Amino acid sequence: MPIDRAVVDNLLATFRLGNGIRENAFEIAADLCRIVSGADDSPEAHELVLRAMEYRDAFGPANTILDGLLRQIGLFPYLDPETLDIRDRLAYEAHRPLQMDEQIVFHRAQAHVYRLLMEGKNVALSAPTSFGKSMIIDAMIASDKFNKIVIVVPTLALIDETRRRLTRKFRDKYKIITHSTQRTGLRNIFILTQERVLEQNDWLGIDFFVIDEFYKLAPRGEMDDRCTILNPALYRLAKPGAQFYMLGPHIRGITEQNHLRVEISFVNEPHFHTVATEVHRFPTTEDEMAALSTICRQLDSPTIVFCRSPSRASEVARHMVAAGLGTSTTKTSDAAKWVSDAFDREWYFAQALERGIGIHHGRIPRALAQFVVRCFDDGDIRFLVCTSTLIEGVNTRARNIIVLDNTINQEQIDLFTFNNIKGRSGRMRQYFVGHVFVFHADPQTELPFVDVPALSQSDGASDSLLVQMEECDLTDQSKDKLGKYLQQSILDIGVIRANKALDPSLQLQIATRLAGESAAYLDMLVWTGVPRYGQLNQICELIFAECGGAKLGSGSARSAGQLSAMIRNLYDRPTIRELIEKQKKFSPTTDAAVTTVLDFLRLWVRFHFPRLLRGISRIQQDVLRRMGRQFGNYDYFAARVENLFLDPSILAMDEYGIPLEVARKLSETFATDGDLDLALERLRQIDVGKLQLSAFESELVRDAQSHV
Repeated sequence: MPIDRAVVDNLLATFRLGNGIRENAFEIAADLCRIVSGADDSPEAHELVLRAMEYRDAFGPANTILDGLLRQIGLFPYLDPETLDIRDRLAYEAHRPLQMDEQIVFHRAQAHVYRLLMEGKNVALSAPTSFGKSMIIDAMIASDKFNKIVIVVPTLALIDETRRRLTRKFRDKYKIITHSTQRTGLRNIFILTQERVLEQNDWLGIDFFVIDEFYKLAPRGEMDDRCTILNPALYRLAKPGAQFYMLGPHIRGITEQNHLRVEISFVNEPHFHTVATEVHRFPTTEDEMAALSTICRQLDSPTIVFCRSPSRASEVARHMVAAGLGTSTTKTSDAAKWVSDAFDREWYFAQALERGIGIHHGRIPRALAQFVVRCFDDGDIRFLVCTSTLIEGVNTRARNIIVLDNTINQEQIDLFTFNNIKGRSGRMRQYFVGHVFVFHADPQTELPFVDVPALSQSDGASDSLLVQMEECDLTDQSKDKLGKYLQQSILDIGVIRANKALDPSLQLQIATRLAGESAAYLDMLVWTGVPRYGQLNQICELIFAECGGAKLGSGSARSAGQLSAMIRNLYDRPTIRELIEKQKKFSPTTDAAVTTVLDFLRLWVRFHFPRLLRGISRIQQDVLRRMGRQFGNYDYFAARVENLFLDPSILAMDEYGIPLEVARKLSETFATDGDLDLALERLRQIDVGKLQLSAFESELVRDAQSHV
């Protein structure tokens, strides 16, 4: 039966205004019943029931009708089992997952996905952000069917969120592993980024794996590093035959070509929301900051402000501080003082935090970014200014999202990303209606169709992926594509495969150059341990010349000489504040100095330089061995740089919520020679009251203790 559009529009207007509901409760409930009875699976019916729930108390005796409507559309999590009649109670209990200790009940669409997985099927789920996709992961773990589980998340921020949630629920049944260096137990849950999946050498015995935000498998441009790494990760996990669950929002479909011959049930639930979304549109004006201030002053609930880039987030946070927005608390004030001492009091992050405004983006140290999100969820911060790093999967208690920009860096936001941002407003069981304030026109592109190169071997399949695949899984076209690597004699194919994170063509390019260099040049490559300055500088020049060094590290090192000097500076193990003070001499502002240092540590020290150095090490070994010459080994130095010449366990604490400068104070505790398991055990045993720590530092350590 067609939906009565006039009735729907009238109900929407009623709920938006919130007027006359108490006086006309039964009439409104009757209209709702007619709409839901006519089309209980329609988006309109779903949304109207959610909007009605925001005014449940106003319905008085008629609110029992809402329970029946919730059951009819399948939103069982919103029902109180103690108030249900026998029929509704039976339906409610039928939607409980098995063996969950918590009082969890699924909504109708969740239960469908759960049943498919319990039947042993592989599932790819496309559903809105508020769907509750992660709860299904927890239920599958609780089922006790699996001993070796791998959960692949796109960012380190999601490692932390997922680790905290699963540690709280399953620490007594499983060992939670986030680094490849950790020892395994009898039953294990690995929570890893795609890069860390490739670091692990053995995935035999894996029972079940999850890929979060699986749309990132699809190529989205020539420089899509995440796709290039995630597809080999999927291949390595799927090859042993493990069951899997892939999840992501707003996807139209997935590739039908499947050369791995694995069956996948694609479940598309585009309209099954657990919160309704109210979109408020603001045309672009010259004074958008004034408009932003006006909106923020009208909001009294948790609000996220989305910005296109870290520098834009800084600009927006500064404006909000100047406008008097935000409210300081003892917690944020203590944190701001610590950040000022450890970094610099002129850093915008500290100034905003002092005013109770949080900032979250990829340049913020992980422990501090985690702290800001916790403050936001606990109510100590009402405004959180962020970039896409927070939008990509991190769950918060935001009721409001202000979409200030319609780009990410310089790329236009597509419909997929826009819907993902909108979906971060509202929260199941807390806010029935989320509010989104949009400053630009909506994108007009269609939702994406996800090509998975690891399955399809389409034109989007990178050489890096294909070279990692077994010959029996390759198509004839892919075999032809790999011919240039299999038939050449410059570099051993085993070396190419070992360098999983380096493009095979780049590897051949480096090998070809080395093979043509002079004896004096090659002699400078022969070192092990710690290089002399000239040897380090030569490696840095090779990185800049052959690996596009100028495009790496967000400009924190603009030449080979600058990179080698900055790495040499780490030998003395300076504090972050000391690095910032030195950088101030070369930067126009304190903010710029802090940004340069943090970019250098995050991008060069922790990622690009060790990755490239290990790859070059393998390449020079093979080239020089073929020439009958001595060769070097750079693995030790790569590991030392990667860990800032500190015990690896000290640096690892940042992922567990303890910033580097706090972990250094606990260096004796974490002096474990890289044994992360031992460091975590010692962390659990720390008596915080006996340490000379500030209130802020003590809070961070106690919070970390409760989640390891």
